[in-house]
Amino acid sequence: METNSVIPLIAVFLPWLAVAAIAFLPKEEQRLKKIVHVAVSVAAFGLVVSLLPRALDGQAFNFKLFSITDNLRIALRVDTLGYYFGLLISFMWMLATIYSLRYVDHKEDRYYGFLLLVLSFSLGAAFAENMITYFIFYELMTFGSYPLIVHEETAEARQAALKYLVYAIFGGSVLLFALIAHFYWGQNLSFNGAGVLSAASISRAALITIFVAYLVGFGVKASIMPLHGWVPDAHPAAPAPASALLSGVILKLGAFGIIRVVFNVFGVALFKQLNLDLVLAIVASVTIILASIFALTQDNLKRRLAYSSIGQVSYILLGLGLLSQDAALGGVMHIAHHALMKGCLFFCAGIIIIETGKRNISDMEGIGFRLPVTMLCFSVAALAMMGIPPSAGFVTKWLLGVGSLQAREGFFIIVLMISSLLNAAYFLPIIYTAFFKGEKQPLGWRGETSKAMLWPTCVAAFLVVFAGIYITMPGLPYSLVKIVVRAFVGG
Repeated sequence: METNSVIPLIAVFLPWLAVAAIAFLPKEEQRLKKIVHVAVSVAAFGLVVSLLPRALDGQAFNFKLFSITDNLRIALRVDTLGYYFGLLISFMWMLATIYSLRYVDHKEDRYYGFLLLVLSFSLGAAFAENMITYFIFYELMTFGSYPLIVHEETAEARQAALKYLVYAIFGGSVLLFALIAHFYWGQNLSFNGAGVLSAASISRAALITIFVAYLVGFGVKASIMPLHGWVPDAHPAAPAPASALLSGVILKLGAFGIIRVVFNVFGVALFKQLNLDLVLAIVASVTIILASIFALTQDNLKRRLAYSSIGQVSYILLGLGLLSQDAALGGVMHIAHHALMKGCLFFCAGIIIIETGKRNISDMEGIGFRLPVTMLCFSVAALAMMGIPPSAGFVTKWLLGVGSLQAREGFFIIVLMISSLLNAAYFLPIIYTAFFKGEKQPLGWRGETSKAMLWPTCVAAFLVVFAGIYITMPGLPYSLVKIVVRAFVGG
């Protein structure tokens, strides 16, 4: 069922109004400005949540902005897949904004202004009705996130932000080529359907060219190796809440673009007919293993987490490559699962930096006694990344494993097993160093850090476990993802 609604438009452009309003507030009104920033992030989440009952019924929401030509328009359409991603974006942004209240203490107007703008651009991409709309918001998000990476204005931050921009501009250029080729041969950029390209009217070479261009273009943000080079530099340089969003949301915008390409541009049948599913699964598997190996060599905590994110995002692509019912479920669900796990881990890293000044794992002996709640949350998220039940990470790996058998591609179970062992190899030493090395101290339960930073961290850690348990029952987010997979993959 389709219906016109202004709510997606309000959710997307509400941050713009807030930025404009805050610009007129006096400089000394920082407290009021922070209240407005948090209120807007909460309001955006509330607006998205208000659509939930109808989204669970499979209803889509439309809002046309304007037309360029008769068959090329800028429009919003919140289908179940876009709604699922938009719900995750607005929730993680709300947590990161609250966390930022005590983490960010300089150049706040610039930081919060661009944080709100990137929220707008990310929601616009999630709610895009077609590829041209997605491309516009996606590229706006690229330039809007640059100030978040360069925020500290150190030499490291400037270099990382410049590197990010170079990679992103390259990816955007390739993406523009893919978009033009897609429109030239397909004449339809809409996401409203299960595949708009056809092998009957387009040559195999043209179809493969379009897919490879999309894969490379979106692969820069999705951090597919060897297009990942900006990620290990950007995450350590950015403030921790921005790192949480880089990993939890911005990397996913690339993966989400590839999901749209597979489900809405090519369609599952054509994707398999061209044997592109196996290509994507192999590319994802190589990235998963290599990124985990690189993570093992990093002593800087945020850099290790960055390499971990590179590998984990490719779980989504592995699910797309296998394209069985459970593999697709696991891949699409991992969008939310990874955002919660890695968001929690980056929040923990930020608390460690603020409270102790330590950035390297080798310097964190006994830190579990100084920051017990923080390191408990870190341990929960880290164990989930390994796939320990009951956790969101376990659900992802279980579904991908079962899905590989459904697809009769048992080899990929070995990839998942190796990945889990490598996850353990680079996460367990952090937990061991924090709790079992160095002199034992009294637990610092009280006042270990600001509540504004601790509560979002605890909420993310709780949801990592909650999602692993609740996922076995019919409900959010399982129901939303199941609707998506049933529509595109079947089952």
